[in-house]
Amino acid sequence: MATIPATIYYSSKFPDLKYEKLGRTGFTTSTCGFGCYRVDDSNEEHHYSLEYALTNGINLIDTSSNYSIGGSEKLVGNVLQKLTSEERVILDEIILVTKAGYLQGDNLTSAMERESTGNPYSDVVKCSPDLWHCIHPEFLKDQLANSLTKLQLKKADVFLLHNPEYFLTYSDISSDEDKKEEYYRRIKLAFEYLESEIKNGRIAYYGISSNTFVEQQDKNNFTSLERVYDIASEISDDNHFAVIQFPLNLLEKGAAINMNQVNNTKSLLQYAKEKNLGVLVNRPLNAIENNKINRLADFFIKEDRNRGEINDLISKLNKLEKKLIDKYVNKMNKNFSDKKSLLECLSLGKMLESNYDKFESPNHFIDIKGYHLIPRANFAINEIGKFFQSDDSLEHLLNNFAITFNITLDSIESELARQWNENNKQLHNDLSKYLNDEQREYSLSQKAIAFVNSLKEVSSTLVGMRKVEYVNDVLGSLKFQSNENLREFWND
Repeated sequence: MATIPATIYYSSKFPDLKYEKLGRTGFTTSTCGFGCYRVDDSNEEHHYSLEYALTNGINLIDTSSNYSIGGSEKLVGNVLQKLTSEERVILDEIILVTKAGYLQGDNLTSAMERESTGNPYSDVVKCSPDLWHCIHPEFLKDQLANSLTKLQLKKADVFLLHNPEYFLTYSDISSDEDKKEEYYRRIKLAFEYLESEIKNGRIAYYGISSNTFVEQQDKNNFTSLERVYDIASEISDDNHFAVIQFPLNLLEKGAAINMNQVNNTKSLLQYAKEKNLGVLVNRPLNAIENNKINRLADFFIKEDRNRGEINDLISKLNKLEKKLIDKYVNKMNKNFSDKKSLLECLSLGKMLESNYDKFESPNHFIDIKGYHLIPRANFAINEIGKFFQSDDSLEHLLNNFAITFNITLDSIESELARQWNENNKQLHNDLSKYLNDEQREYSLSQKAIAFVNSLKEVSSTLVGMRKVEYVNDVLGSLKFQSNENLREFWND
């Protein structure tokens, strides 16, 4: 797929944006990649956002077999096919990274069926009833085949083992030393298999995505890049271990400041640079502190209402729901379970009232809104509308309910956004001493990305870009001129 000349040519089309070499692969990558963690083939907006990114300067895509239970890889495959058939991009210009290791959804169901018939995958780690993990060659072979089918490709540019450290967390081996030896044995077995797929032409390079590359060496689930690199070298002097991925952001600086390589004398970034490895950074905007996600971004405020006005909206929503129940739902001749579901879907006002202070952030509320609240409201509107013959009174009531519901959601989201933006002011101020006057006007997300990209060891920072506005925000950050001041931040 990707070639060195084609990726260089792609970068030449966007002279205002920043590109780097992806380590020893030689590929030229945009310093921000399209992160596919939360994109899905079923969402048209996600299609358009990826198209927009690939035609406006972003040429690295990072996905995984378990993202959206396969929907992410399907999206990437469909978009690439569309853009190449329309000759809007050349396939050789795009760097495709995918990963494997998780057993969830259909993968987990298939693995359970194999186990029940006496033909289980080897070396499976059972983390929970809904999550297993595996990096055994037999499993990886199936995953690679499935990924290439979904991606509609014959070859992946980079194939990563996805969080293999799950073994260290969930293994029942009691001795820490024995556990570590088994961990690296499994990684070596996986690397040997991946080298065979290089020869088969199904991948170009491989590596590891691990959250624990950045930890201190004495942490129980620490993954040593030094040891992993040595394993690849033992397999072959001409090995294709070339790319690593890990979290790094303004609040989680471990990759830059923890001396966890070469007898605690070098950081992860320093060692990766020394070995000419491609470095992909994830979670640049989602810092985890005290087991909570701290979103490093400013939020848009749609509605300017105070808490009292929002309480009035919730009260109005409660009354409209009660009216719908009294006038319509209670008269519906439906079986008990269906009516119970409908009544639950018309308790949104009570749910918002009792949970208002439990929403941790605008993002937390946006997720709840998208996955729970809006589907329930739509279900109630559709079911009532289908059951009763349309009349002006019902149409007016349902319309009033829908409008009040949407305004209430937008108002709650905006109030959370206002609070969040207020809290972010201190972080903006803390960053200001490293920035010039023009740079201080950038959004917090642009600053967060720019600070990570100021590190010379970083090849590309992976950002979720589910909306075109997110793509434009990222493209703006790629015009951000790095300087020594920004790099000083990581030493303070």
